[in-house]
Amino acid sequence: MIPNCVRHFLHRVASFGGRTRCSVAVLFVVSTGWLGCTAVDDIADLPIETSFAFTNFSKTTYAVLRIRAHDETIETPYFRTDLLPPGATQRQRFVDALGVGCPDTLDLQILIYERVNGDVPIGLDDGEAVLGEPVVAGEILDVPACNVQPLETYTIVSWDTDPGEARVKLAQDTPVDVAIRASGLFNTPDATWDVVGVDAVFANDAPPALATFEAVAGQVTLADGTGVEGVGVMLRTRFRLRLNDDIVDNDPDAGFGDPITFTTTAADGSFSFQRPPGGYRLEFFSDDVAFRPAIIDVEPPIQSVLVVAEPL
Repeated sequence: MIPNCVRHFLHRVASFGGRTRCSVAVLFVVSTGWLGCTAVDDIADLPIETSFAFTNFSKTTYAVLRIRAHDETIETPYFRTDLLPPGATQRQRFVDALGVGCPDTLDLQILIYERVNGDVPIGLDDGEAVLGEPVVAGEILDVPACNVQPLETYTIVSWDTDPGEARVKLAQDTPVDVAIRASGLFNTPDATWDVVGVDAVFANDAPPALATFEAVAGQVTLADGTGVEGVGVMLRTRFRLRLNDDIVDNDPDAGFGDPITFTTTAADGSFSFQRPPGGYRLEFFSDDVAFRPAIIDVEPPIQSVLVVAEPL
């Protein structure tokens, strides 16, 4: 026999499916039958957990973000991302990084590092080493977050800029972005956090370890599934410059930069790159076959890219 509290629980869950505020009963069950129920507070009052994503949309420089829930005492340590190369993204739950499921406001530090071998394509630069100190570094405190609205993912994007500068866009096209604009926190046309030079506090901060690589892999085949050997595959990174937010359908200052690495397909048509998660473009080329599609935008880890080749 089902206890009344269980019937109440099931009724409430059904109501919740219709977006009704509801209470939840936690059920305790043993092998011999129902043991009992206990009440939990209204679902609407349960703690909210959200995440943040930090993306480096520079063409050439590497970026590090430090982030914490705002602390007036300045005693709480910052969570630090990995060293992100161009195009890379790091995603993290707030609760795992900061110990808070949904922080009211945030303190942020941005550090930009230049590459040691700037004349070598990034993906062909063994080790992708950067200089031992930042070329741009700054801090901003008490930036709006969940005090405005909890976002499933709070986006933090480092845009491409001139040397010696950093430009960071926060929670673009969200209510948090609207609140940042209204507050006048950043006095720039696109409400971006612009940093020039290095704050003396960060002058000697060495870069952390490079972000972990993941696979960008796939296969080029004929229509019958036969692999095509010797197809060239190039990989580019995504970049982004200043954007006029007033024209939502216009993104003229974003795209993909020069190729950073390349490979050729094996006998079975397979290929693979190792890059950190982020935004990349794959381009396929050959003198003997055409491709469907010839260009694919991907975000690793991904191992299911399939391109069909047609003899010319």
